Amino acid sequence: MEGPEGKRRGRVWLSFHERFVRRAEYADRETGEERVLNTVTLPSGTVVDGTDYGGWQFYPRYVEPNHSKYHDEHWRDVPLHAGRAVRLSRDVLDADGSPMPDGEGGNQREFAEVDPERLRQALVESRRRWYEQNGRDRTEARDDGTDGLSERAQGARAASEAIGRPGATIPQER
Repeated sequence: MEGPEGKRRGRVWLSFHERFVRRAEYADRETGEERVLNTVTLPSGTVVDGTDYGGWQFYPRYVEPNHSKYHDEHWRDVPLHAGRAVRLSRDVLDADGSPMPDGEGGNQREFAEVDPERLRQALVESRRRWYEQNGRDRTEARDDGTDGLSERAQGARAASEAIGRPGATIPQER
């Protein structure tokens, strides 16, 4: 049994930060039953077979809170069937970046289907590239002049020692 980004029981698990996952609750028009619509937007740089699907969306049936030891509570896990293609969609935009109307009151949509395992691999590669470009060793001083993590920790220790320990204080009499 692999982690949330691997295969489990014929499923492919994808992990997204909560800002890429939207949850909308609505009442069914026919039955009045409360339903949930989950929308996941792919992060920029998600390249599958040479096509960047960043900004494309899909609608998974389930979104679960994070179960991984590698992510914090702000991540969401999305299970997908391993043998079923993921249907991605996005609005067709004009030269100004505005959605083009379809004549029926909606926007024109563009669709693509992607294998979930290839999508998982693209997300892993996208994150790896992002960390290589934006990541830095947090223990060293940064290029912007701020101290690294270890220097900030030493400063915090020195400040707390200067204040003293809570048990060492003498209560004042009134």
